[in-house]
Amino acid sequence: MIHNLAQRIASWLGEELQQEERVAVMAYGLELLLGAVVKLVCFVTIPLLLGIFPQVAAVVLASVAFRLAAGGAHCTAYYRCLIGSLTTFTGLGFLARWLGESNVPGTEMALAAALFAIIVALIWAPADTPAKPITREGYRRMLKIISLLVPLCYLAAAWLLSLREDLLAASALGLAFQAVTVTPAGYRFIEWLDVFLSRLHSILIPGKGGVNNAA
Repeated sequence: MIHNLAQRIASWLGEELQQEERVAVMAYGLELLLGAVVKLVCFVTIPLLLGIFPQVAAVVLASVAFRLAAGGAHCTAYYRCLIGSLTTFTGLGFLARWLGESNVPGTEMALAAALFAIIVALIWAPADTPAKPITREGYRRMLKIISLLVPLCYLAAAWLLSLREDLLAASALGLAFQAVTVTPAGYRFIEWLDVFLSRLHSILIPGKGGVNNAA
């Protein structure tokens, strides 16, 4: 849906601006922009309605910080990525709130998550995909170094900011989950999730659930 909308807007802009040769470029940029807006709206409104916005925000921030450097597996279509990540982060937000109410030590969770992320970064980061391979060796080394620095910076921030236990737990869960997606087991899980969501979409909306035409 976002792909088609971006194409239509780009075609209209190309005609209005007499820049038909740049329609493909505009469509690509619009698709990225619209996708980011939809994700932002979903990740703000749904946690707010569920009363877990601080926890989900902590999960997302810790997860994204590690993912930007370490990479990891992801679904092959935008809507499957959105549904999978939104469901996962919302579930982790609820779990973090429960852990905070159960007096589970967030500091120990943060330390364990950081150590796990460091081990994962040493062995597997940066983890690319066939769609976005990392071909430059210098760039790969830089990403590995950053992947190792992120958990260390996370520990320093957790220590200095004196966060609530539920927020510490949430950030630890986000970091640990993202680290898992960098491992071979994480790739297999995301691949299974991608296929599952594609088949579910095919059942709910017949004829539009395949990898190639689901967007």
